[in-house]
Amino acid sequence: MTVWKVLLIVLAALWLISLVRVGARVRYGEEGLFLLWLLGPFKLQLFPAEEETEEKREPEKKRKKEKPPKEEKHKKKPDQDRPGALSRLMQLLPVVGQACGALKRKIRIDELKLKLIWGGSDPAAIALGYGQANAVLGMLWPVFDNNFKVMRSDFQIGMDYGRTRPAVELEVAATFTVGQITALSVHYGVKTLITWVKSGRTAGKRQEAMSHE
Repeated sequence: MTVWKVLLIVLAALWLISLVRVGARVRYGEEGLFLLWLLGPFKLQLFPAEEETEEKREPEKKRKKEKPPKEEKHKKKPDQDRPGALSRLMQLLPVVGQACGALKRKIRIDELKLKLIWGGSDPAAIALGYGQANAVLGMLWPVFDNNFKVMRSDFQIGMDYGRTRPAVELEVAATFTVGQITALSVHYGVKTLITWVKSGRTAGKRQEAMSHE
């Protein structure tokens, strides 16, 4: 009975792990570009990385200056590709396309925010840019709405005649579950391996036939 309890606990733990959402959050604005990795409730900033202090940079610059110029090494000629390598890669393209399509259907956009304030020196150009921005948004939104599950969205487009240039703030957060990415990896990984092995056998037979001619 204890074995069954342990098994149930393990299965329950794996099920809970499979529900954890992972993904990324991209934020762009006047402060610059920020990229965060999302793992459930946790966030890890990937870009920009922690800036180095000037004390660390100075010794590195000195070491670079002290290094003698490296002698140019003779470049080795790349080995010739085996016959059929390109054709084998081409046969993988349909599998890659299927994987991308399946992944697209699994991705969930948790947040999609856009704030665009159009400005400039010419009032007529500001009004024209404002109209074009609304037209572009009207074309892009159906693409997101029809291909992804968007949980929250917020679009703000305005004009500011006091600004000398447009201001853009964009934030996108996209995630999928651990279970989804694991299932896709296993399914399409096996499919890719089978396709690669079959194409290798076909290429080998062709090469053997050509050698006999």
